[in-house]
Amino acid sequence: MKIKSLILAFPVLCLACSSPSSTTDPASNVDASPIVAKQVVGVNALSVDRNYDEPCNILGEEYVRSTFNLGEGTKLEEVHEHNGCEFEWAGNKVLVTFAGTRPFESMYVAEYTFDKMYQGKPALAMTKSVEVANDSTESGPQPEGTNAETPATAENEKVAHHTTDDNQPQHGGITAATPALTKHAVSSGNFEAVKNVGDKAVWDASTGAMHVLYNNHIISVTVETKEKPELKKEHAQSLAEVLIEKISANEYTTAL
Repeated sequence: MKIKSLILAFPVLCLACSSPSSTTDPASNVDASPIVAKQVVGVNALSVDRNYDEPCNILGEEYVRSTFNLGEGTKLEEVHEHNGCEFEWAGNKVLVTFAGTRPFESMYVAEYTFDKMYQGKPALAMTKSVEVANDSTESGPQPEGTNAETPATAENEKVAHHTTDDNQPQHGGITAATPALTKHAVSSGNFEAVKNVGDKAVWDASTGAMHVLYNNHIISVTVETKEKPELKKEHAQSLAEVLIEKISANEYTTAL
């Protein structure tokens, strides 16, 4: 009985296998986009840049009002742009942006980008010229007069042996201070170095912008008001410090 049922079902299976696929099937569409074809599925969904909240949402309207002493009667408008956002009121404006990748792969990549943008440092390049080989480098040094013929002794090994401990203080219980992970900002061109803001910061009085490096983030706060440059700098620094506190508390990501 089972064999008879299988024999009757066999033609139906053959018809299903031989039927051509529908032309509306996306898998059979030969006019696929070459741009989409080069992207890995889900790469945009996993990108950390997509998890960033809008800068104005991170900063908060209340901090702008308190910084510039704006009352509740002052209309404050938010405008969101591709790389940031801005607060506008009565002809004044505050722009908040995150430069580059958000966040950068590491603080070293972020510092390199910061220095390239605001410290006038060029991209890394090979600057050391290659020396032309001579007879001595090809054949090696002559043993006479170079101490190469001196036999190895315990005293010689002690003199030649160097470790990182040589740079440590010799008094008990004290070690050398850990070097800073980032270098201090320097004044370069229109950018004035600002101390004690993030890991390094610069102020551009010509544009009213404060640029700050903090961990693997680059923050830019631009103040466009009729205030004096000194007051603009103070206000930009205050808003940048608020953003640093938000970032340190991981408040820059959207709720997924």
